[in-house]
Amino acid sequence: MIHPYAVVSKKAVLDNDVDIGPYAVIEGGVKVGSRSVISAFAHLKGNTEIGEDNFIGTGAVIGEMPQMAGLRENKGKLLIGKGNIIREYVTIHTSTSPDKATVIGNNNYLMGFSHIAHDCRLKDEIVVCNGTLIAGHAVVGEKAFFSGNVAVHQFVRIGRLAMIAGLARVNQDIPPFMMVVGNSRVWGLNSVGLKRAQISSQDRLQIKKIFNLLYRSNLPLKKALEEIK
Repeated sequence: MIHPYAVVSKKAVLDNDVDIGPYAVIEGGVKVGSRSVISAFAHLKGNTEIGEDNFIGTGAVIGEMPQMAGLRENKGKLLIGKGNIIREYVTIHTSTSPDKATVIGNNNYLMGFSHIAHDCRLKDEIVVCNGTLIAGHAVVGEKAFFSGNVAVHQFVRIGRLAMIAGLARVNQDIPPFMMVVGNSRVWGLNSVGLKRAQISSQDRLQIKKIFNLLYRSNLPLKKALEEIK
């Protein structure tokens, strides 16, 4: 199922039922799992492994080398799991060294023009809306949600079920379950997300208590953490 106008290296490894659109380019070193769809003009390169049932949108660039001054060779890795939707013109870069990897988990939704930089680790069922930029070495937990045009600083960790509002600037770690606006400001709990994730009412109560200790008690951080323990 390879369009005659696609350019596919003989060194690329394609599993059964891969669908490759016109003018897509798949370089050697790329592996694509079964039933994946590679849309027109997408470019897959580098040491990139893509699992089963993924969709790669028009013009996406997957497996490009990191954007680092002085870097001339693409020696890193990119590992993408199963069932991801990666929309048009998304860019995902490999790691900075061959002993590490940029990792995208399973069932994530990366919307148009979003960017995942080198050495990032995204877990499962994450939504990244249009134009959001996630810098190098960031770690994102399950079911986190990024609204449009969010900018995430390098090395930041974002907990599971966190929700980041549009245009936010995330330059500090975000605990799980929090809602964030503006300049890394936590302003509430992702209560709807907690219920949808079927977190029990007892656990939600505990999370609310922790939130109040951290953000509403006016305790110094060290003291708040002691109270939480």
